[in-house]
Amino acid sequence: MVEEFVKEKALALADAILELDVYKEFLEVEAKLKEDEIAQELLAEFQQKQQSFVTKQLSGEFDQQMLGELTEIQSKLNTRESVVNFLEAYNRLLSVLGEITDLISEKIQLDLGEIYRK
Repeated sequence: MVEEFVKEKALALADAILELDVYKEFLEVEAKLKEDEIAQELLAEFQQKQQSFVTKQLSGEFDQQMLGELTEIQSKLNTRESVVNFLEAYNRLLSVLGEITDLISEKIQLDLGEIYRK
């Protein structure tokens, strides 16, 4: 079990993260992405086709046409400003969270991020 003082420190760190500009920006662009109906439709279509594609692959079937459809949808998504802004903000946030994890790892001499890099 986690000791109470460690929980308090972890929650204080989480509160500090909530105050970061990079986190606030992420929330803003995430909201804009959710409001972008075209992007949401494309994302839903992409996820559905991707799931079908993976299912076929697992059964030993390769569907070149579906791969082309996925590529086409992905290209459309990559032209949506809301999607591009979201991905950029998400990557900036991940970078900051990675730095925080690295600082903790260095201090306790245990690489906490190793599992995510494999």
